Amino acid sequence: MKEVPFDPDNDDIMERLKNVPAFDSLPENHIREAMRAASIRRYEAGEIVIAEGEFDNQVFFLIFGLLKISIKDTEVGSLRRLGDVFGEMGIIDGSPRSATITAEKTTLCVALDDTAIGSLGDASKIFTQAVMYRVFAEVMAVRLREANAKINDLQTLVDSLQE
Repeated sequence: MKEVPFDPDNDDIMERLKNVPAFDSLPENHIREAMRAASIRRYEAGEIVIAEGEFDNQVFFLIFGLLKISIKDTEVGSLRRLGDVFGEMGIIDGSPRSATITAEKTTLCVALDDTAIGSLGDASKIFTQAVMYRVFAEVMAVRLREANAKINDLQTLVDSLQE
């Protein structure tokens, strides 16, 4: 993994961030302010981004690439869209990582560090935290809808087997 601090003068990354759903409604200066607590990470194919069972305080936004999600060595999903968010659960409740995220090909992510957010000035800290909670709420809503659909499918299957 190669990590560099976020460079607010990097117009390519800023253009990509402006297209991330979590940030697309924000003025550019607010995005730049929030990203003061961020770094850019590049992972090569096969590198682990997050390891199941570990603790950390970072949330990630996918800029480009392909990531595999696995739990107990079983692939359960993938991330490939600009702005896909992962790693948020550990920040919300301090729990260990529930899955392993592995780069399937060269991948670029923005890593936002919760500890670094705490070191921002009061106004920037509050603003950045508000943005993050909005992101978390949106991610949770999508995942809850997906979980409900899977529960419904399973219930339909169980009902059909019982007939």
